[in-house]
Amino acid sequence: MTNISKYAIPVLALMIASVLVPSSHASADDSAGSFDGALTGSWNGSRAALAGTGVDIDLVYKLDVMSDASGGIKTGVETLDNLDVKMMFDGEKLFGSKGTSAKIYFLDNNGSGPNASLVGDAEGIDNIEVETPGGKLYEAWIQQNFMSDRISLLAGLYDLNSEFYSTDSSGLFLRPTFGIGTDMGQSGKNGPSIFPVTSAGLRVKIQPKHDFLFQAAVLDGVPGNPDRPRGTTVQFNHGDGVLIAGEADYLPGHDAPNGKIGIGAWKYTGKFDDLADIDSAGNPVLRRSYGLYVLAERQVYEESGNSGRGLKVFARLGAANGDVNRFDYAGSAGAVYTGLFPGRDKGQLGLGIESAHTSGKYRKSAGTADAATTAIEVCYSDTLTPWLTMQPDIQYIVNPGADPAQKNAVVTGARVTAKF
Repeated sequence: MTNISKYAIPVLALMIASVLVPSSHASADDSAGSFDGALTGSWNGSRAALAGTGVDIDLVYKLDVMSDASGGIKTGVETLDNLDVKMMFDGEKLFGSKGTSAKIYFLDNNGSGPNASLVGDAEGIDNIEVETPGGKLYEAWIQQNFMSDRISLLAGLYDLNSEFYSTDSSGLFLRPTFGIGTDMGQSGKNGPSIFPVTSAGLRVKIQPKHDFLFQAAVLDGVPGNPDRPRGTTVQFNHGDGVLIAGEADYLPGHDAPNGKIGIGAWKYTGKFDDLADIDSAGNPVLRRSYGLYVLAERQVYEESGNSGRGLKVFARLGAANGDVNRFDYAGSAGAVYTGLFPGRDKGQLGLGIESAHTSGKYRKSAGTADAATTAIEVCYSDTLTPWLTMQPDIQYIVNPGADPAQKNAVVTGARVTAKF
């Protein structure tokens, strides 16, 4: 393994010690509280006291070991990790401000880049891989709800994918395109406002009935500073424009939603270089970048008497302007079964397939490129202890990078997730 994260060895040592040397008894505050699923418990009551005043703190560490078994750029093994520190604030408990909440979210990514150095897949193979390792302030926003939470306004640094172009079951998989579709994820000068770089903006959400939801967001068109990727940068430069996104969802189910059907659209007000067309002066023609997507998710089977155990399926399809984007449409679909094995209620077995089609102008500009790249991913996630999860993963990638010179790749790996 190369470039092991600075956190990996001490965190693994702590996790192993905690598993091999369990506590002889639970502390009084842990047994009665909601922190049994955290390795460090309720911090001798301090964490529970903070939660009582309206401050919730979550710490989650992910360690991935990814291997290119064949194909791609070269075979090999790499490690990478992600540390999340999230703080949620309840305005009513803190200040008596009903409907007010806020979030501060720090992340730190370290280790090597298995896709960049081993596979060369245009869509990525691991959703915590970053080009520039390091820590940053990722989200910082305040939200105010009105009319019994039917209307919500949010302002600040915001991850668009936390609410837009999102399906719960697809979040199990490691490939980034199961988080946000490749059609939208590829867009912009520094990506849209998603992991690992967010931008400042406004979001409004309206839910007139329990089964209908409408939301829209306006964000800085260029998150961070592409020339200075380390740390957090918030700047509004002339010519950046804004990213406008909207989504409407139908949430079927009487007592609680058991699925989602949605349609969304997005557009940048700034302009981008056409991939092939040039003007009379020999400069690229400038065009808008925009797209449209649809998604659906449904619990199609639930075991009798076992709430939460059963089969959930999802499908997503999106299109983007092929004049300025490498892929003009992309889609994904999959199924996740929770509690498939007896006694493993939280175990999740997932099968997903996704594909992205290269635009005609990209193929023209690249000289040679495959028409599409496709991948199949199979994974199984399960808890070893209440705070420790293991997820082995395998991916088969056809035409990685849409590069005809690269052979199909087989990627194997595993994720360890610990909640502190």
